[in-house]
Amino acid sequence: MKRWGMNTYMYAPKDDFKHRAYWRELYTVEEAEYLTGLIQAAKENGVIFIYALSPGLDIGYSNPKEVACLKRKLEQVAQFGCNAFALLFDDIEPDISEADKELFQSFGHAQVSVTNEVYQHLSQPMFLFCPTEYSASRAVPDVRNSEYLNTIGSKLMPGIHILWTGPKVISKVISIESILELSEVLKRPPIIWDNLHANDYDQKRVFLGPYSGRSTDLIPNLHGVLTNPNCEYETNFIPIQTLAMWSKCNQDGKRELSTNDSVSADIKLETENENGSVEDVPSHLSPDTYHPSQALKVAIKEWLNEFYVSKNAYGRVVPGPFLPSPVPSCPPCPPSTLVNPCPPTPTINTCVGVTMTTSVPCQQVPFGGNPSNPLEGDPSAFQPLTNDLMNSLVSGNLPPLLQADTKNDVILEPMDCNPSPRSSECMQERITEKDKQEPENIVTSTVCTKDSGKPVDGTEEMITESTDISNSRKEEEVKQLTKDDVSLLVDLFYLPFGHGSHGLQLLQEFFFLKTNGHIVSEHRKKSHDKPQTPEIEEWYQRAAKFDDMTKNLSRLLMRLTFIPNRSLLYDLYPYLWDIKGVVSLLNSYLKWLGFSKGYKEAFMSGDQEPWLFRGGLTAELQRLLPLESVTDLFLYKPPEPPSAKVYTIRPYLTSDEAAVYEVCRKTCDDGLDGSDVFPDSPDLIGGKLVGAFLCISPEYCFVVEDEDGVCGYALAALDAQQFLKKTEIAWIPELCRKYPKPKKEDGNMLTPAEEIISGFHNYKTSVPDLVFKHHPSTLRMSLLPTVTDSSLPKRLLACVFSALKANGSHGVYCEVTVGDKNIMDFYFKLGFLEIALQGTSDDEIYLGRIF
Repeated sequence: MKRWGMNTYMYAPKDDFKHRAYWRELYTVEEAEYLTGLIQAAKENGVIFIYALSPGLDIGYSNPKEVACLKRKLEQVAQFGCNAFALLFDDIEPDISEADKELFQSFGHAQVSVTNEVYQHLSQPMFLFCPTEYSASRAVPDVRNSEYLNTIGSKLMPGIHILWTGPKVISKVISIESILELSEVLKRPPIIWDNLHANDYDQKRVFLGPYSGRSTDLIPNLHGVLTNPNCEYETNFIPIQTLAMWSKCNQDGKRELSTNDSVSADIKLETENENGSVEDVPSHLSPDTYHPSQALKVAIKEWLNEFYVSKNAYGRVVPGPFLPSPVPSCPPCPPSTLVNPCPPTPTINTCVGVTMTTSVPCQQVPFGGNPSNPLEGDPSAFQPLTNDLMNSLVSGNLPPLLQADTKNDVILEPMDCNPSPRSSECMQERITEKDKQEPENIVTSTVCTKDSGKPVDGTEEMITESTDISNSRKEEEVKQLTKDDVSLLVDLFYLPFGHGSHGLQLLQEFFFLKTNGHIVSEHRKKSHDKPQTPEIEEWYQRAAKFDDMTKNLSRLLMRLTFIPNRSLLYDLYPYLWDIKGVVSLLNSYLKWLGFSKGYKEAFMSGDQEPWLFRGGLTAELQRLLPLESVTDLFLYKPPEPPSAKVYTIRPYLTSDEAAVYEVCRKTCDDGLDGSDVFPDSPDLIGGKLVGAFLCISPEYCFVVEDEDGVCGYALAALDAQQFLKKTEIAWIPELCRKYPKPKKEDGNMLTPAEEIISGFHNYKTSVPDLVFKHHPSTLRMSLLPTVTDSSLPKRLLACVFSALKANGSHGVYCEVTVGDKNIMDFYFKLGFLEIALQGTSDDEIYLGRIF
């Protein structure tokens, strides 16, 4: 903050329960030492430390003892060296008790009375106040006519600053007109409490984009800006630095230029056409002009250096007394963090405080920072906007959408007090001495697709990308993170209301390929000899482009895992690993479209409930799959610790047959190796369990491979009844010819292999018709025990479901032997349930799942 010229830090973390839940309690000696150290560190760096208290949940405004508790608490913190304070009344019910109503005309009058009294008791220090109506969307009926806001403006002492989030809790744009109107009502310029980069309302989103949507023309009309950034400390470099740049500028690089502008009118501003592509951005801007894209370029260049600062990640550390057990909590933050992550109740994240520029009593501080340490800020280039494919969760109707309750999750608003555990929490690193010496040992695990290129007509050949890195490159060069990599990272996790250009490209390319997949499929079904049309050529070219983008994302994830800054790795890894898995799944699906002959237009994109797929770009991509009721397949924890293992999901090829048979043999004994059971007939069990799928229904078969080859499969048949008939007519006779019926004398037991062969010669279809009613398709899955990525079965199943759903299926079943407890558990974890049937064999059960 000192280096960037920022001057104010507000302490308001919800994981310090004595800030909100137990606001009356004084700090212990240990806690006092912690806070004193933080306050002293702020002073040493010329940063104003504001201690915020949030008593609104249960304070008795008319009770003198309650007010005395408030004074005593702030007096204690003043003894730690703090001389700036805040009272926060956000996210509470707009009502007061019957006892309070006897003394106060309204809850606004009650809050003003207490705040003024405390402010005067502390000798009128620097003081901030957060109103209950802290955004225009919460003003009743509106800002100008709000009785509450007018009361605050007229009754609150003029030396007290008032916080405001803008038109919304999370505001895409804050206009000058809205601030001027508010200032009239409040009778003072506000301090913006900016939630633009807050991410505590969505576990799958982090915001790395630049500060934007706020014209620099706002600066003279504000007392300051506090940003409420991402929960993950290391991810806030760009958000905070670009805010610092913004605060130093007095020209808006994105404003339409007029003849009166000091910037020359020939500068080309960022624009976006109908397809969402971003054109050139300004190349010549004056030092006092802010443009988000130029600021982003500067910040990315500086942030890249942070990736190579050696830093270990030991997890979060906070003294125990800050976490009393009776109250559920978010995990504590490290004492040294700039941002305090955990949220309050429904909407505003009061747990942050970073940058602020404001007029301070007895010392005039220029807007933008510490006068003793100004920062030169460079401005801008592009800020991609949303297009028709964009459907960010944070929309104009924010409160009702974010309050939606689903079967498994409660959608949290930005500052919900007790969100479900964030994915990053499980990423606390268990560092070993070996890891410290050899950071390359801790690397990534993802599901990615290696296949690329267009098929050769008339063949089953698939071009694949080798997982081996070119020998001509030096290993260190391969591991080196570049500015392009960081730019891609930022684009994937841009801002709440828009994706970056690379993110938009992923959406647009997949949308085109999915929508036009039937053209390729029809071409493959009709004739391999017919020349390809321009439409077919374009499809394969764009599929190759999507494949390249998948590879770039894989390379980014790989390079990230080698950075010395392990703290930064662990903050970013869950998000990047998650979106990498989804993109790889889409790429696998495209491979199926390009190489299968069974595709038809049966997609249901757009029918999904919006809260089923939270998560920004990751969710946008998921919504493009024809799956609206299997969201559990997209919920998984990243590998812990990160692993270098790379798995590829792709369509089955005829050349994979032997490998699939081998995997089947090595997992046939309730998930374990059964090779010893069939020493003389190694392909026997494969012929029974998987052969019919590979022969009759190869277009719905997928394999998983790692650097050693195929390590798993998911084999399906679209129409299970037809599949069983064809198996009986075509496949079983082939097995009978290959394996003659065993002959045994009376009294002699058949071997397991002979029992299987005998079953071929006495084959009868026995699946009850009731199974097919809700489960028209059938499935068989298996993975070698060596597979370490626990998310892989879900991703594999999602790929199969997408293929089946695209062709009209809505459910799948699998047949399992009762004694195979491991296999049953495997399917149960994937959401399969036993199909209730009567009069069936005691040896077999049927598990099903509807999608």
